[in-house]
Amino acid sequence: MPSGLLIALNDGGPRMEITAGLRCPSFSGEWTSSNTSLTLTMNNYVAGSEVILLPKRSAGYSPPQPPNLIPTIGVLTGFTQSGANVTQTYWSSNGGTMVGGYPASVWQILPAGISGTSGFYIQDSTDFMAITTNTMVGYCVWRGAVTFKGSWSLPALSVPQSNLIVFGKWSAPGVTIECDGTAVTAYSDRNGDDDPATVTMTIAIFASGVAPQPGPGLNFFKNGQCMFSTTKRPFVYRRNTWTPSWSESDIGDNMIMLGVFGYDSSVANGWDYLKFAGLVRNGNSVRCGRGKVQYSWTSKYPLEGRRLTNIAVPSIPSMY
Repeated sequence: MPSGLLIALNDGGPRMEITAGLRCPSFSGEWTSSNTSLTLTMNNYVAGSEVILLPKRSAGYSPPQPPNLIPTIGVLTGFTQSGANVTQTYWSSNGGTMVGGYPASVWQILPAGISGTSGFYIQDSTDFMAITTNTMVGYCVWRGAVTFKGSWSLPALSVPQSNLIVFGKWSAPGVTIECDGTAVTAYSDRNGDDDPATVTMTIAIFASGVAPQPGPGLNFFKNGQCMFSTTKRPFVYRRNTWTPSWSESDIGDNMIMLGVFGYDSSVANGWDYLKFAGLVRNGNSVRCGRGKVQYSWTSKYPLEGRRLTNIAVPSIPSMY
């Protein structure tokens, strides 16, 4: 048995093992529909942290405006960081300029062992005493197995949907899974019209920016505030990532973040079909595939092509 922190909540789910090398990402801000800038400033930035961007949707489109006959397609390609400032980079099919950013959250992987204070220490893992605010740690707010055809709406929770990130584990060759932050969809990976598919998945939903509630288990306090608690399963990460690709890669026995990772625009039966890129999983192998139709127009004015984001997608241990 590995050495570390064992969390067994007796809630019907697997036990959690916090062992060497396991990090606890810290929430540091998000782009929502109200954002009017591509740049976000982290107000709790810890120097030396690894900054990661978790997009909910890495692709979008704007319907054509007369006299145009085809939509404009955009992809969140990556991000740059300068100290506490994080700026999104993007591509647009018409070369246009974006004003606001894509919906995404920013997280920090705090350096291990930086606080110099006493507390709970696991080798090469998050120094929990370095967490600076009581809303930095993410927690699992819903977990379970679901079977659905076509679409499954995220459950109603006590936190805003903009604060949620969704992970899943499943195996369904030829089926593309997408998540837009409100629902998970399953459609056959193919060109042309939609073909809703049936899939069974294990899903874990995490909330960011939510203060923990202390209770039975391990709790950390600073200045009278609870900064971390094991009363809910914390969002933890071994720094395993997958870069979106149309080719299969083995991610191991892990859960992977769901989302939209790019687009495909292809012609079939006299129409150009715009579809976003989701995930196709066969066992432990993952690739991008074409999901639900987003827009279609006559193939007399095709805009064929495909593009994926360059942002690494996290995978987490299957202990939720």
